Amino acid sequence: MKLLKTNSVFVIALITICIISFNNPLLAQCENTDTENSPDQTGLLKLSGVIKGYQGNPIPDTSIILVELGQSAQSDETGLFRFHSIPPGKYHIEVYAEGYMNYKSDLLDLTKASLSFDVTLFKALAEEIVVTATRTPKIYAEVPVKTEIITARDIEVRQATQLAEAMTFTTGVRVENNCQNCNFTQVRINGMEGKYSQILLDNSPVFSSMIGVYGLEQIPAEMLNRIEVVKGGGSALYGGNAVAGVINVLTREPSENTTSLRFHQEAVSGEPLSNMGFRTSLVSQSGATKGFLFANYRRRNPVDLNNDDFSELGRLRSTNFGFNLYQTAERIRGKLKLGFFRITEERRGGNKFELPPHQADIAEAIDSHLTGLSLDWNQYLNNNAYYNLGASYVDASRDTYYGAGQDPNAYGSTENPVLFLNGQFNWQLRNNLLTAGMQFKGEGLNDRALAYSRLIDEEYREFGFFVQDDMKLSRVFSLLAGIRASKHSLIDRLIFTPRFSVLVNLIQDISWRTTFSSGYRAPQVFDEDLHITQVGGEGMIIQNHPNLKEETSAGVSTGLDFGRQIGNNLIQLSVEGFYTRLFDAFVLDEKELDPRENALVFERINGAGAKVYGISLDFGFRVGSFIRMDSGWTFQRSQLNDPEPDFGSKEFFRTPDSYGFIQLGYENPDLLDIDLSLDYTGRMKIPHFAGYIAEDRLDIGQRFCVFNAKISRKLLPAENYSIHLFAGVFNLLDSFQTDLDKGVARDAGYVYGPSKPRSLYAGFEFSF
Repeated sequence: MKLLKTNSVFVIALITICIISFNNPLLAQCENTDTENSPDQTGLLKLSGVIKGYQGNPIPDTSIILVELGQSAQSDETGLFRFHSIPPGKYHIEVYAEGYMNYKSDLLDLTKASLSFDVTLFKALAEEIVVTATRTPKIYAEVPVKTEIITARDIEVRQATQLAEAMTFTTGVRVENNCQNCNFTQVRINGMEGKYSQILLDNSPVFSSMIGVYGLEQIPAEMLNRIEVVKGGGSALYGGNAVAGVINVLTREPSENTTSLRFHQEAVSGEPLSNMGFRTSLVSQSGATKGFLFANYRRRNPVDLNNDDFSELGRLRSTNFGFNLYQTAERIRGKLKLGFFRITEERRGGNKFELPPHQADIAEAIDSHLTGLSLDWNQYLNNNAYYNLGASYVDASRDTYYGAGQDPNAYGSTENPVLFLNGQFNWQLRNNLLTAGMQFKGEGLNDRALAYSRLIDEEYREFGFFVQDDMKLSRVFSLLAGIRASKHSLIDRLIFTPRFSVLVNLIQDISWRTTFSSGYRAPQVFDEDLHITQVGGEGMIIQNHPNLKEETSAGVSTGLDFGRQIGNNLIQLSVEGFYTRLFDAFVLDEKELDPRENALVFERINGAGAKVYGISLDFGFRVGSFIRMDSGWTFQRSQLNDPEPDFGSKEFFRTPDSYGFIQLGYENPDLLDIDLSLDYTGRMKIPHFAGYIAEDRLDIGQRFCVFNAKISRKLLPAENYSIHLFAGVFNLLDSFQTDLDKGVARDAGYVYGPSKPRSLYAGFEFSF
């Protein structure tokens, strides 16, 4: 630790968005006029049009080829192109733009008149720039490791207000609520618990086990630019905990001067949830200096869903703000980034919210404070070599009350500072991108629940050195090979975690990726499940066995990606199989009741392993520039090698064998946008402990189909500002858990399924 140092109800009426269509009708793809399109005196014709993107933006510097004549043209800054003096006939045009899928038209009839023909191009997923898979910026088409990308546009469509909501509708990823009182969340990748995933903030693993408990809801949407998810072991680049996968939260770098104000008002079973956000981007005239600032305020009243006077969704108050500053030094080809954020949150669940926590029958109250600071320097030494130096620090602390029965002794506090240092060198040698890096992560943990004789005061240090060779063998084959050597302060020996990937571009539209990966987890003693037993009236102390080894994993994934633009339509398909083995998995061995303070003592030991395997399917299409559909489904099995001790089950708890989503959207800037979605969760096994029920048992959860609907309209009253109106309903059919425990003796951990019941929302975003 020294080293790292109402009843005031907001009345919501679902806002009816009155949309007055402007006089500009839907643009036809082909338009003829009597004078402009008539042949000239020589009988020759003209062909012109506009090349635009999926969201209506003009695409300049596009190559347009008139195939039969071999003529070519270039689009200007407005996307406009022109061909002159064309003999009457029928022709094809082909359009090529960097970052977009290639386009070939049907036969265009220029036998009688000139023609105006507009083309809409779809941005190719393969052209997205990703960084998480290799720790270097690369076009996705050239990355051998499959990466799920959640763009800023995706976050907007989902109307997400924070990180947990932004990660919904991502194949193989589930965000779940794990407590009926405090509503702490975790993200599961391919069914594995959240502690098996490494969450990064701008490539830095500063999300500790404690920060990650509530951090998924504490990162506001205003802070997000995009999210990248790499499934499978990622310890070769990111160290411990990257077993199930890596989630990289990337914040915004501004590209233009703009400011947005957003207000989102929601009614959750009649109780208000208010969310207000602000962000602004500033870019100097030269583009060398950039700044991004954000702020967010969120407030939710407690929600009681089963009329037992105890909340299912707790009271929440949070305030967040921060900034990113960028300075480019063009003379030395360097770039400096300074980042800062401050997050404060108060949440409380239970009952008797007007009284102090120790006067309630049940109370879980958490007052969290996070302060983050980061500094990054990138510099090119020449055209083939560049390096990165980075430092990130997060000071996390919280004051807590986890107690029942008006216990005055259930107060506690936790301090958890995290420091991460990174140095990385990259060298392009012909067709090889060589990467070498050194990392240090230090974490302090001081967790005090003195009334239950629990005092954790420890420091963890991890050093890592990694090397990687990203090889482009030919147009068809790419290989990625890397290995990391890690030394953790709780492990006596070096830990080696290799990774090997291959990319085969079979044809222009089909890619095949295969990855062999590994990961590990070091044995720390903090576990958020401590609080559930504590609320039950008993403290819990966890100790590590003297001979405890790290938990390791080995896995393989392989799959095909297909994408093709057909006319103004787009189709994309992906299929992936995965298999992961866990070795020396951590288990808790219950010891005698500690006579000091009615505290249970558990010893963490190495148990048998486990395996997770399955298949994921993605499918999507676009019809013109108006209609889109995206769908992702996962079918899997998650099994322990030996049955767990409480119920004798070999299956992972809280892990359905099937889950997935479908999203359907209609976009028309002249009318309105409509977004519909379905989120499906299959049955799963849930441990249900005695209290409200007579004795412990293993229950089978319900299936859930969550339907969501949203309408929105962007108004452009003037050139220099816009107003975006939206309204919708989450969980339209109110698909929610029906067997919640009731009363003071309820099992707070017996909660699963959708995060919210039916909820209406409406709001606006004002941008200028």
